[in-house]
Amino acid sequence: MTDNFRALIEAALFVSGRTLSIEELAKICKSGSIGVIRKILEDLQKEYHERNSGLEIYESNGEYGMRVKKEFEGDIMHLVPETDMSPAMLKTLALIAYEQPIKQSKVVKERGNRAYRYIRKLIEQELIEGKKSGRTRILTTTSKFRDYFQIQDLRELVKEEAEKVEEIEWE
Repeated sequence: MTDNFRALIEAALFVSGRTLSIEELAKICKSGSIGVIRKILEDLQKEYHERNSGLEIYESNGEYGMRVKKEFEGDIMHLVPETDMSPAMLKTLALIAYEQPIKQSKVVKERGNRAYRYIRKLIEQELIEGKKSGRTRILTTTSKFRDYFQIQDLRELVKEEAEKVEEIEWE
């Protein structure tokens, strides 16, 4: 039975495209034993690490996901199909990530009224969160955003971009 759970957990992590809680995985396996699921996840993590796989099973905020190891991304990212996010939604997400915390009203002012729809979808996808502040919301990215884009520290991302701009020789 445990081998079946193991295969089912691996398949769920592969196809989900997001992190899954131990409770969700237990439900998928039709198992009430959180301990068994946790042990299987630990064993899978160890197995992927020991066999030097191009994939890894990672834990973030008590949830588990599967992704390509960072060291292989540059070589294979051209193979990834286009995201289900429109360029306009990606631009809205980029603005929020870069300027966070940012007022929703400022995002709408810069991106137009369609930004309300993009913000709603980004919140549903748990890539951003909004906290009420007066008549607007303050938008920030979530840990799921950082996991999805494999960003450890947003300040480092901005710092790297600033250094690239400084390196440009202006004519």
